[in-house]
Amino acid sequence: MGILATKTATGFDELTRKQSHISVQRYFEISLLLMLSTAFLTVATTGKLDLISILTVSAAMALKFWSYVRNADYSLAPRTVTRLSVFYIFFYALDFLLFSPGPTMLDQMLQATVHLVLFTVIIKVFSARTYRDYAYLATLSFLMMLAGAVLTVGTLYLVCFGFYLLFAISTFVSYEIKRSVESAPRPSEGPFPSPALNRSAIEKALMTSTAGLALGIVALASVLFFVIPRFRTGYLTGLGADRQNITGFSETVNLGDIKKILRSNAVVMRVVVDGDPRRFAGVKWRGMALTSFDGKRWYNDNTEQEILQPAYITQSQESNFVLMPSEGGGAMRRPVEYRVVLSPVSTDVLFAAARARRVSARIRYLNIDQTRSLHNPRHGYAPFGYTVVSDIGVPSPAALRAASTTLPPDLRLLYLRLPENLDPRIAQLAAQVTSSANNNYDRATAIQNYLRNNYGYSLNPPSIEPGDPIGSFLFKSKEGYCEYFAAAMVLMLRSVQVPARIVNGFQTGTFNRLGGDFIVRARDAHSWVEVYFPGYGWFPFDPTPPDPNPITGGDWGALEDYYDAINLFWNEWIINYDFAHQMQLAQQFDQKTRQAQMHYRRSMRDFREALIRDATRLEIWLMAHKLLVLLFMLAVLAYLLLEGKDLTLDDLRFLWAWRFRPGEMTLGPREAAFTYQRFMRIMAKKGYRKPPAQTPREFAQGFERTVLSWPVSEFTRLYNAFRYGRATVSLLDLRRLLERIKNAY
Repeated sequence: MGILATKTATGFDELTRKQSHISVQRYFEISLLLMLSTAFLTVATTGKLDLISILTVSAAMALKFWSYVRNADYSLAPRTVTRLSVFYIFFYALDFLLFSPGPTMLDQMLQATVHLVLFTVIIKVFSARTYRDYAYLATLSFLMMLAGAVLTVGTLYLVCFGFYLLFAISTFVSYEIKRSVESAPRPSEGPFPSPALNRSAIEKALMTSTAGLALGIVALASVLFFVIPRFRTGYLTGLGADRQNITGFSETVNLGDIKKILRSNAVVMRVVVDGDPRRFAGVKWRGMALTSFDGKRWYNDNTEQEILQPAYITQSQESNFVLMPSEGGGAMRRPVEYRVVLSPVSTDVLFAAARARRVSARIRYLNIDQTRSLHNPRHGYAPFGYTVVSDIGVPSPAALRAASTTLPPDLRLLYLRLPENLDPRIAQLAAQVTSSANNNYDRATAIQNYLRNNYGYSLNPPSIEPGDPIGSFLFKSKEGYCEYFAAAMVLMLRSVQVPARIVNGFQTGTFNRLGGDFIVRARDAHSWVEVYFPGYGWFPFDPTPPDPNPITGGDWGALEDYYDAINLFWNEWIINYDFAHQMQLAQQFDQKTRQAQMHYRRSMRDFREALIRDATRLEIWLMAHKLLVLLFMLAVLAYLLLEGKDLTLDDLRFLWAWRFRPGEMTLGPREAAFTYQRFMRIMAKKGYRKPPAQTPREFAQGFERTVLSWPVSEFTRLYNAFRYGRATVSLLDLRRLLERIKNAY
């Protein structure tokens, strides 16, 4: 009994030694810190935080992570936390009054309060010990993610949200395990003797479970996102979101401002084209036309806009607006269809190729001004998508040369007007350049080519005088950017009685093969000229020469294409996803399903027809080669009969020789064995079976003083002679001996 107790105690001690306590405290704290860091990164990438705040909080997070790497305790003592909090009360007042920027007291207070919240986050990170502290940090992280959702609509938020979801699941799962372990009546035990091994094992299990849960949640959420009815009613979309100012594009042109234009790679819009993208080569995205010039600034006198009601509304709640052409008839010479996904910008202008004929968008009405420029009355802070059908065809030069020069009074008054203080040399230069032209088309072409060939492109033109920007550009600087070229051409045309106006918009952009769209960036902002031809309307001319130092994209190549394609998908199918997109998705799914069914049926029909054709050809061939087929079938039958006998080709040749060849031949071991097997089959039929232990000679000796004595002895002698002695024997003698043995009584 004592021995049994000793063994039991020893086993219990061994079990206790191997099963050390399990702890998820470290895993939980790291998950919570990652969750908080991801939320802070989301807010930091919106551009709403100052650099000092970003660096301070980032350094604090990095220091806390370093403490886990070194297994060190960098926690702050309660007394230290109290002293820092008291100090920050006084610092908050200084921050509000001195350090926080802002145009108003309210902005300064908001900025100082943000600093206060970030300070509280840092203090809590280094002093969290209770569940209340952990809940406070988790809540702060959620609020920061919510703020990030309000402040940005970029694809970077999607990446941050994915990581936040992963770390949040990891945090809450480990929190439940931690709480259960701490509330259990006895410590939990693990299978390993070392606490570090147990901790590593449970952390790996938690990471695997977290990844699986996150993938499942993302998959289910994606399905629900695209299935649940969607309505684009934003309540917080205007809170703190900045619309992009487009460098190089504006609703007025101030030529007196000779500061150097800085162009960026910021994406203004993406244009998804229908059909061959080469049809859009050279197409410009028209924004707004300007009619009046006071010597320094281009602007519009009449800013009134006509409200267009939709011609009809589709089932997907998209309004379709039909824009009737002012001149030139209703037949489109070169129609193109495309969809524009416009980024949040600081203008309500809708960009489209020249002479838009139909616009479809999720808006109740559309505005159009006197220059037939389009305006969005629902101008907001989110990306806006709309579909346009435009006529980009241009009449032949002969037709435009033959156009009338008689203008309506209102057009003559507006589009031939020149400023009073215009440099007289401009009219003289225009008359000189167009002296050989006898129609408005040739005049416009002559001035366009003159400016292209005799002036240089520069983003920082020298010697431009603010008081006379066009005169100094034409006769002194002879360098400028697109606005100077376009403005100079318009003034020169008007001085020779050709109606013209300046247009602001964008060049075609860069085509992304992955997304199937043109990416139009801020650097693509451009100004050109529209010239009026009675009976046809307004048509573009571009006097600006190519930029000798064009700004191009980065060196990432295909990676930029992938990133832009992801951005296009994000803006079109996530930010702008609504009931119209659901209808489109359902229609595409139905169309793809029908196409797949039709393809399957077509493939099965083609397969059956191919089988019928092959069967018919085979039947014809078989009927034409009956004898060959018969021989083949006989060969197959012979093979099946002989396959079980384990006969080779040599065996078949020997059988042929055994049956039909007279005379003598040398038999090898295989032929000898085959011959002896025929002898044994004959003896077996007579009731004599040779035991495996007997030799052929011993078997033959058993027939002495019988009728079979001589033939059996003679056959055995001959067999041993050609089996082991390689002697030459007569096949005829062997056959006769076997026949005599077979016929003996």
